[in-house]
Amino acid sequence: MSLGAELISHVRAAMVSKLRGLPVPEIHPTLSRLRLGVFVTVESIVRSGGYERREVRGSLGVVEPFRDLAHDSARVAAKLAMSIPRFTEFDLRRSVVEVTLVEGLRPWDGGLAGFEWGREGVYAVAGDKKMVVLPQTMIERRLIGGALLRYVESMVGAPAELYRFYTRIFYELRPEGEVIERELWKSRVIRQFSEVVR
Repeated sequence: MSLGAELISHVRAAMVSKLRGLPVPEIHPTLSRLRLGVFVTVESIVRSGGYERREVRGSLGVVEPFRDLAHDSARVAAKLAMSIPRFTEFDLRRSVVEVTLVEGLRPWDGGLAGFEWGREGVYAVAGDKKMVVLPQTMIERRLIGGALLRYVESMVGAPAELYRFYTRIFYELRPEGEVIERELWKSRVIRQFSEVVR
């Protein structure tokens, strides 16, 4: 089983355990050896007008590890499951789970040259306000180039500290289905941006 499939299986098991009122599994033979930040996102499948789209139900995570990946991903997943209004095990079975791994958190001066669009995320701190912008959010909201910095400032004010980090994103193609690693750097949005700035 691939790392992504093991990770999403572990996250799903943690959410099911929490929803059933059982202890959350915090130990895993592979994941317990890794120390990474982790974000868990749950998306429901919405069908309308003959089309299907995904709608984020909730997302939660940490940019730096507290313990190991098995513990942290299970805790984040359990907390997320309880924070989504009226979320049940039935809803989970009909939802897609995405897990983003975070590593290499480092200070960033906000310079866009060399920023790896589709691979890197941003963590901003402005007083007591903190925010994370994951690569998938940048793509979905078209926060490429200067739009990213304007977005961060509109959300938290002028950040006193900026950080960037690398990500790996694992994603179910269908609810409880095949897990792939997303390659956002191949996105049409990023290709178009790259062509404009050349």
